[in-house]
Amino acid sequence: MPVTTAYTYEVRVRRGDRWIIHATYNTEKEATSEAENVLRGKVAAVRVVRDWEREDGRHIEKVLLEKEGLGEADNDPVRVTPIEDAALCETDDDLLGVESRSTINRLLRKYFEQEVLTPTEVMYNFKNMRKLMYHDTLLPSAVDRVATIHSRTTEGNHIEASNKLHRAIDTLAARARQVEKYDLPQFEDATIAEVRREIQSLRLAEDTDFLTMVALTRELSSSRSWIGKLDFALKVKGDPKDDGARAMVDDVVADILGSPVALKDLLGPSRSFGDAVLLHIDLALGKAKGNRGAAQDVLDLLNPLFAAGLLPKSQFVLFDYVARELKSPNSFSRHEDDADQLVQVLDRLLNADGVVFGQPMVEALVERGARVRNVGGSRAFGEGVEEIVGCLAPGWRRLAFLSEVTKNERSADIGSELMELTRKTVADMRGLRAFCGPEAKPREKMAMVTRMHEKVVQSNFVEELKHHLSEKLDSGLADYLTREKVIERIDNPDLHLRQRAYMLVKFCSSGVLIEGKSATMARKRVVGYLRQPNFTERLVDDLQENSEKEGTLRDFYALLQRSGF
Repeated sequence: MPVTTAYTYEVRVRRGDRWIIHATYNTEKEATSEAENVLRGKVAAVRVVRDWEREDGRHIEKVLLEKEGLGEADNDPVRVTPIEDAALCETDDDLLGVESRSTINRLLRKYFEQEVLTPTEVMYNFKNMRKLMYHDTLLPSAVDRVATIHSRTTEGNHIEASNKLHRAIDTLAARARQVEKYDLPQFEDATIAEVRREIQSLRLAEDTDFLTMVALTRELSSSRSWIGKLDFALKVKGDPKDDGARAMVDDVVADILGSPVALKDLLGPSRSFGDAVLLHIDLALGKAKGNRGAAQDVLDLLNPLFAAGLLPKSQFVLFDYVARELKSPNSFSRHEDDADQLVQVLDRLLNADGVVFGQPMVEALVERGARVRNVGGSRAFGEGVEEIVGCLAPGWRRLAFLSEVTKNERSADIGSELMELTRKTVADMRGLRAFCGPEAKPREKMAMVTRMHEKVVQSNFVEELKHHLSEKLDSGLADYLTREKVIERIDNPDLHLRQRAYMLVKFCSSGVLIEGKSATMARKRVVGYLRQPNFTERLVDDLQENSEKEGTLRDFYALLQRSGF
């Protein structure tokens, strides 16, 4: 079994009456050299400690060097970042999940940015984990904060929540410590899949994917650059069709992009907070164009992956970060164009399917709307909704947003205001211009009205309002078919009957008609043809061969059946 028993050498610095791990090395020479470098700065004292783990798991330490320094620096100690929500986790596997890692990233942000590490690099690498565990009272403080949130959220016991978290951390630390002694293959020019296969061939006791992540984080930890870590992860991912490798890269990228410093290094500095928010959304959508100083080569690798939906965890982390940015008190800019940038944010986050990232983003947008109006308290939600609706055009976008708002439990508090705003979205259905926009093409208009009808049916609007909206949308579409002579244009008398019939039947089943007045109008025209005397003979009267006529008739009646006739 490939097990190494070499010593590790830790450089520790004294802070108050505690010794904090500064760095870990594989040789005494490297550790001693780093200790001398540290002494040139402001530290109280420095030590080099040789650590050896016995077969029974106990650690034997020996102090090889200890020197007094010039005194401690005046820098503020790294502390836990205050957070108000945290993913629930009770096991080591829960800790490794993207939502838990995102929480840890926010909670220990200052530490990770100081060390240029990510939660993944700490969880799978015992040297990094041990360093965090010995970093003053940082980890106990973090556990206490999360346990407080968990006990409040679940109405449980704080001590019990804290014990569960400590057990999960201890279990994960034991796994990481156990595999630390394994001599795993290095990446060099290999891909994740190649390293994974080599690890699998070693037949070690630990899970192969876990060990592959251990090997990957060993490489990542050697880089003190966020961009260097991203570049490495994207270059070892290998075949894009390898879902396992892509998931590992996704974990790494998600943790890196959870750091505001890493985002700034990747995208370059933005002129304003609003510009940064827009750029973060564009990155999540795979459309980011970096600012001056951006790591464009890495950005060019990321954009296609985001656009194709191949980095779902990273996308989750980015949209979660955007939602928190929108909730923050920061103004989009120092000027009076906050509303304009809010419109740009909405252009990116709202589509016919609803609001990207669902209810967390809806709440963030409403809170931002309330901030624009400088309103708080009980009026904030209603005023925020009204502000956002005022930034949206045409009508379908307002309706799509309001249907998402109905899924929020706070919507019950603004029932009458919500009904009034919603009725206005379908008040003018003439030519579908106000509802779909003047630039929309005929087919786009019909498809959008039908899509919004489906959304209304699936919404949480009260039944009275739902019936009103459905009726207005159906009547509006039927009037548009009549006004624009849509069916007449399809049923062109200059064309052969077969072409006209095929086009009409396909139109009925194209998904651009509402099951109501509009669909009935189109089907009535088709049924009129079917009832004509000698319809089947006229349908194929321009064809010569009997076999061709029979095949055409079979195809047409099959089309009728698929279309619901």
